[in-house]
Amino acid sequence: MLCSRFSFNIFFILILCMPFLVNAAPPSGVQPLHQLPTSQFHSLLHDDSIRPLLTAQEQQDFLNELEKEPPVWDKLHDPPGEEHGARLFVLNRRRDDLREGHRLLTQRIAFLWGAVLGEYQPEHKGFKLSIGPEPTQTSWGIVRFKPVGLPDEMIAIPSSDFLSTLQKRMTAGDKINVGILFTGRLIPWESIIYGFSHDGLEQGMIMPVVQVDSVQYFVVPPEN
Repeated sequence: MLCSRFSFNIFFILILCMPFLVNAAPPSGVQPLHQLPTSQFHSLLHDDSIRPLLTAQEQQDFLNELEKEPPVWDKLHDPPGEEHGARLFVLNRRRDDLREGHRLLTQRIAFLWGAVLGEYQPEHKGFKLSIGPEPTQTSWGIVRFKPVGLPDEMIAIPSSDFLSTLQKRMTAGDKINVGILFTGRLIPWESIIYGFSHDGLEQGMIMPVVQVDSVQYFVVPPEN
């Protein structure tokens, strides 16, 4: 996706190794499970220095400040006879150089992933989480955050009253969706990666790579 097949493989090896390269201990993933009214996840941010990138507008504003303008995606497709991903590779390297030293690289940011409650863990009185990205359609393209340094285990612990409610719902076969609020900072040397989606439409995709320093979980109560 980024360049030649060789560079493509090297890129993913680097991504897998990033937690070790950054040398940061992962945050605890055993956290309370909050209940929130619809669309009130901003209330979990208690530190004014953290910039929320939770909506399409917030992500677009951030990219406008950091990157100035979106790529011209139509000009980044590989023409016949040109090396696979060569244009994307050049774009990524050029933009890495241009954003070097930018103040937003040290700004703590917050973003969302999704999860589903899984197996109950009696020792924690909580649930394992099956997690996945929450892509956002923006005017720049699809934004898909990539967290680096995830916790070793991710377990959501509800209050005792809410635990009983959740267990009843799961016994009845309900799928319980959970939001994950990650905070952290962009990886300095590979902070934003540009590529194309694999949805058959080949849409432009922007992947901010974030060293995670905290996680919080929330579930929106079902409407009565």
